[in-house]
Amino acid sequence: MASCATTKTAAVKSFAVFVTFSVLQRCSSSSPGSVWEGNSHIARQFGFPFPFPLPKFNFSDVSEECQAIVQKLSSFSSPLSYSYLDAIGKPQSGLFLGNTGWLGSYSECTESIPDAHYCLAYVAFPQPPLTITESIPVRWGICAPKQCSEKDVTAGLQDMLTGINKYMNRTEVELRPQKGYGLPPSGKAVYCQKKSEYTTGVILTLILCGLILSLCLVGTLCDIFISFSKKPSAPVNKSNGFMPIRDDSLVTLEGDVPDSFTGSGTHSSDTTQFLNPSPEVAISASSRLSSFPQKKDDPNVVVQFFLCFSLIKNTSRIMDTKVPASAITSINGMRVMSMWWVILGHVYGFQTVSTMSNFLLLLQIIQRFTFEAIGNATFSVDSFFFLSGLLVSYLSLRHMEKKNGQLPLFKYYFHRFWRLTPAYMFVLLFYDKLNGFLGDGPLWYQAQAKNPCDKYWWTNLLYINNFYPTSMNASCFGWAWYLANDMQFHIIAPAILFVAYRFRLRGLIVIVGFLLSISFVTTAVIYAHYNIAAVMLSKAAQEETQKHVDSMSLTYEKPYCRISPYLVGMVTGYLLLHAKDWRLPSKVQTYLINMAGWCVAIALALSTLYGQYKVTRKDNPVPFSRAENIIYGTFSRFAWSLALAWVIFACHNGLGGLVNKFLSARFWIPLGRLTYCAYLVHPIIIFALFQSFETVRAYSDVHMAFFYVGVLGISYAVAFIVSVCVEYPMMQLEKFIFKGDN
Repeated sequence: MASCATTKTAAVKSFAVFVTFSVLQRCSSSSPGSVWEGNSHIARQFGFPFPFPLPKFNFSDVSEECQAIVQKLSSFSSPLSYSYLDAIGKPQSGLFLGNTGWLGSYSECTESIPDAHYCLAYVAFPQPPLTITESIPVRWGICAPKQCSEKDVTAGLQDMLTGINKYMNRTEVELRPQKGYGLPPSGKAVYCQKKSEYTTGVILTLILCGLILSLCLVGTLCDIFISFSKKPSAPVNKSNGFMPIRDDSLVTLEGDVPDSFTGSGTHSSDTTQFLNPSPEVAISASSRLSSFPQKKDDPNVVVQFFLCFSLIKNTSRIMDTKVPASAITSINGMRVMSMWWVILGHVYGFQTVSTMSNFLLLLQIIQRFTFEAIGNATFSVDSFFFLSGLLVSYLSLRHMEKKNGQLPLFKYYFHRFWRLTPAYMFVLLFYDKLNGFLGDGPLWYQAQAKNPCDKYWWTNLLYINNFYPTSMNASCFGWAWYLANDMQFHIIAPAILFVAYRFRLRGLIVIVGFLLSISFVTTAVIYAHYNIAAVMLSKAAQEETQKHVDSMSLTYEKPYCRISPYLVGMVTGYLLLHAKDWRLPSKVQTYLINMAGWCVAIALALSTLYGQYKVTRKDNPVPFSRAENIIYGTFSRFAWSLALAWVIFACHNGLGGLVNKFLSARFWIPLGRLTYCAYLVHPIIIFALFQSFETVRAYSDVHMAFFYVGVLGISYAVAFIVSVCVEYPMMQLEKFIFKGDN
């Protein structure tokens, strides 16, 4: 009997929910009378009264103005009443697949209905079978008159839900305040649409943008004027169709003006080749000698300053594909592909800010073997750490070899700070002040939320944002933790460089081994002490979140846990510099070592990426033991960087084959120069895309492919704008400041 009673109660509740939702939809139906009549007939068949008696609601906390307009609309004396009901969100199919987005019509509410505004309420149904809304609250779109403030809507909903719960003698439905990035600490359950305000900070940011564009315009006009005012130093030979070559623009393959043009009287081999041209060069020897320039006239200081902002010159610098013979060309492809990998991981990770009709199916793709490469996109960051350490070591040691061990520390640190900071601070300022103007929609309140950058921007400027604030979720410009780590590695690198120069490879191995030991021990202790799950997408990692264990702040963003790829890069840079044209005595030995190196590198890379599949697979998943978590969390990034080290070493020494041809292709060079700005701007693009959806979307691999390609293209387009307007002008200003010293 008890079970029968329970079953009847459940049936009553389920039917009540069904009828209530049907009633809400009756006014937007093509034939509301037939819907009402059909529901009444079903109710009578079950012996239920129809319509159900509604509980009494107390709206004492709602303003009188709001109550008056709602009462007027409730009488249905105005056609707008039906429009309001039509715009309100209604239950959707697929609730048990995670479709909790009852968003309604945002456009109808904000564009078609006069004096209306859109509010989004988070609601949960804690009783079975709707407990899924406990973890994924219902996002209920409400179209309300503007006379009803956000406070009024919240109070009105709270009164209604309280009345329902009292009527049912238990908690059937409740508002669920949401906490998150930039939201109030206590959380809010209702967010009403508002326009982004033009504050003083916004106006100043717009003025700064206008100033930068003005400098670019003036610099470009100066560049055009100087180009047209120059007289050609040699006439065009019309005997063939080649473009004329001016003697005052002859350059070496290194991209520098030949020494003879500066009065030193010496020529490089490349210059000699240009000055003794092949028949294809359409300039006669007589015209060359007659027009040989005696001295190159530089513009005055003011013009040179404006030329730093020339869009023409900076675009040419980005698009230039000439590289010196000593360049490590394979890093170009690796850098760009790593950036694409970063963006791919963020597109998948950040899409959860929007509402999906099949959210639980999205979670199931984690169980695919093929998804491991996407789920482990965090290793792309280690690729950048490795490349950064490699270039610092290779370039600095090469400079020290030429200067008898001298490394000008002021310029070393100043160059890095100046190289990173202007573009970084500009994008951060744009994100802080103008991000709220980039879109609109039911979920756009997330973009308009108070930004932590107002409070913590200075931590980014000092590159300590990976330590303070102590929680990664509270930091400003969250994805900039990488820059803080990279700057901190750059600060300690001279100590390693001086040891490497003084004691050569043995000294380098000793100091790098010492630092690696500290990193491994520290990381292992943290993983063991907090029992951190090494697989970020595993169930154990989700349980950590519920226990408030912040593994991202403990290990992911900390330099002592992430330094190993940087150190491997520094050792690789040393070997590339001191092991030029590396070969063993016989071709057979070289071939065997090459094959062994590639096999080991592939094994390390694949085991790092796919070694955790047993934890996430669908059939018989096996979680990592505590020892496995410690070992994988401590050594996986080190193993990944070793694989990269072999790829670069082999490619640079002629052992890369097709891999080297692909990674060293010239088309990577311009894209590589946009990598830094693409890294800065791409999360803003992703958030603007997913937070501006007005309707619930369904996940599919095809849709994600289009989203990814679109985000990738727009990110690089925006990166190009930031590069030519901010990044490259600042780089040219540095050269302008230190032009007398190379």
